[in-house]
Amino acid sequence: MGWVKFLGTAGARFVVARQLRFSAGTWIELSGTQLLLDPGPGTLLRCRKVRPALEPLELEGIILTHKHLDHSTDVNIMIEAMADSGLKRRGVLLAPRDALEGDDPVVLRYVRPFLERIETLEPGKTHRVGAVQIKPVPHRHGQVETYGIILTAEEGQLGFVVDTKFFPELPTFYSGCQLLVINTVLREWNPDIDHLSLPEALEIVKAVQPKLAVLTHFGMTMLRGKPWELAAKASEKLGLRILAADDGMTVEAKEWA
Repeated sequence: MGWVKFLGTAGARFVVARQLRFSAGTWIELSGTQLLLDPGPGTLLRCRKVRPALEPLELEGIILTHKHLDHSTDVNIMIEAMADSGLKRRGVLLAPRDALEGDDPVVLRYVRPFLERIETLEPGKTHRVGAVQIKPVPHRHGQVETYGIILTAEEGQLGFVVDTKFFPELPTFYSGCQLLVINTVLREWNPDIDHLSLPEALEIVKAVQPKLAVLTHFGMTMLRGKPWELAAKASEKLGLRILAADDGMTVEAKEWA
């Protein structure tokens, strides 16, 4: 019944700026509830161009994990589209506090009245949109407030490990997830960059033991390494099903249930 569609899989500024992969968000349907995660550059266009096209009016919620541009540039137009060009008050926005407040918010104040409600992501807090329970997971990503996301519905538990540096507690947060989606920007570890490398992503997969792991959000070193080949080798080595996402790829619930 449920599915996850990767509208874009770009994961670093170079890849995004040159659009070597699309940088749109991830569209999720669980138990009839449709959600959009991290609407980066080109999300609205990709919604209209994929086949079958995705309808923003069917969205019930938008989740913003952090305010960096590759995750947030289309949040305002997607709020407006979800609210029928602002003619209706509908939908929920979940976002970190620093994406909404302070001197540099990314969610414009003029679109906020279009929403039914806005909720701030915070450690230990749970949210519900339609039939889906949403739990934020604190991440460590530079100076911006950043959260991974765990979604729970009748199709199971889905974990989205977004931009973060690795820390020992990280895999334990996602214990029990049947589908694990991991932003994997780097092929090799770089201590100066607060993004996960492929070895760190695989360490998380090995610890969590999901039924299906999907790597996405690729930087240049991952693209040069051919992520589909890297994922296939890792899958064989670990004895777990690991895929590399491609732009437009859909994963159905039967693949992780």
